[in-house]
Amino acid sequence: MKISLLLHYFLLLSASLVHATPPAKPNIILIYSDDHGFADLGSQGVDKDIQTPNLDALVRDGIRFSHGYVSAPQCVPSRAGVITGRYQQRFGVDDNGKGPLPVAEVTIAERLKAAGYISCQVGKWHLEPPPTKGKEADESAAPAKGGKMQFMPLNQGFQEYNTGAMNRFISSHDLKGNKVPGAPKMLSDTRFRCLWQADAAISFVERHPKDPFFLYLAFYTPHVPLESPEPWFSKTPTSLPKERRQALAMIAAMDDGIGRLRAKLKEQGIEKNTLIFFIGDNGAPLKAGSWDGSLNLPLVGEKGMLTDGGIRTPFIATWPGTLPAGKTYDSPVINLDVAATANAVAGLPDDSKLDGVNLMPFLLGEKTGVPHDALYWRWRSQAAIRADHWKLILLGNKERYLFDLSAPDGTSETVNLIAKFPEVAADLEKRLIAWDSTLKIPGLPTAVVAPDQTFFDDHINQPKK
Repeated sequence: MKISLLLHYFLLLSASLVHATPPAKPNIILIYSDDHGFADLGSQGVDKDIQTPNLDALVRDGIRFSHGYVSAPQCVPSRAGVITGRYQQRFGVDDNGKGPLPVAEVTIAERLKAAGYISCQVGKWHLEPPPTKGKEADESAAPAKGGKMQFMPLNQGFQEYNTGAMNRFISSHDLKGNKVPGAPKMLSDTRFRCLWQADAAISFVERHPKDPFFLYLAFYTPHVPLESPEPWFSKTPTSLPKERRQALAMIAAMDDGIGRLRAKLKEQGIEKNTLIFFIGDNGAPLKAGSWDGSLNLPLVGEKGMLTDGGIRTPFIATWPGTLPAGKTYDSPVINLDVAATANAVAGLPDDSKLDGVNLMPFLLGEKTGVPHDALYWRWRSQAAIRADHWKLILLGNKERYLFDLSAPDGTSETVNLIAKFPEVAADLEKRLIAWDSTLKIPGLPTAVVAPDQTFFDDHINQPKK
């Protein structure tokens, strides 16, 4: 009798296991800010004026990467890298003038489609052909059909989209979630751009509470043109320069939208099944006339430089209940890791074409060591490699800079150690040359363009006082 009862229960248990619903694939959200300096995240603890309660909540619920890098110090190549998971020089998108993103390149959205995901792009894209000289440099000015449209998100794996940086955007759905007849169509919204961009993202989440989804939300903030959105601007300190107040207000508006997006995830019951990355696309520009009010402190340099001020940005990952909460991860990571991580958590096979690394085993303590043996950059007349705590920067064939990044931020890239450690520099340069030889157009920069020389003169080469 006992044996038959045990057998009965065993069969019931086996049946329940066979028919159990497999774990849902996690939703994946990539949030990209624009010209957003390292200092401008409250949890960095750098500047008391920055107020980002919702981004700080992402950090409390997840992981802050203290050495999170992007693959370029400029918008287009950084975005080409993050959306493909590959060094963008492999397919020729080296800088802002080298677009578009080739249609043959596989985006995160195209990868995830094979795993049953539906994808949406909201906000700035900037991976279409460069604008004709004298034309508005805004992808939302593209015609509704033909021309640039073949390079827009709807032809790069995104089934849904509200693509545009400012107040006009190419859409598959309106902001209330209704399909746009005859899409793609141009829509407009006169409010501050972060407001409609957040609304579009929330609308997408509302439409897909049960589908695994990928959302690429590219806020056009705090990039110029600067605005003074309310009620945030009035809350900024009046003692600050206007540009700083505007940047703080614009970032606060973005932060509010992120809070509303997370509230929608919670309302839909999918917060714990959603992996969120937040990354700045590159450092803030600091030159008079181009400053967007953001700060890179305490890092050295700015947008357009391969010092950390140009390529090390706010970088967060949150997945409540899966990733540890309130952790700071100090090993270097890069924006290319988003694609490899998304590929893995979606259950897709590894792809050797990806340059990024699946971060999950490292963040969960399943792997020791560091995700990358080295990180590489090549942009305009600069090239660089970071390996362990060393960083080598080449300024054409004119200057070599060796920095020890184990020194405190703000000092590590002020002392050139190349004369003291020539063997370290030689080894790093050899590795950099080997990487460069694998690119679409190999060849490290030789000539130095004037703007790059100015950057280094202003930030590094000034005589010590």
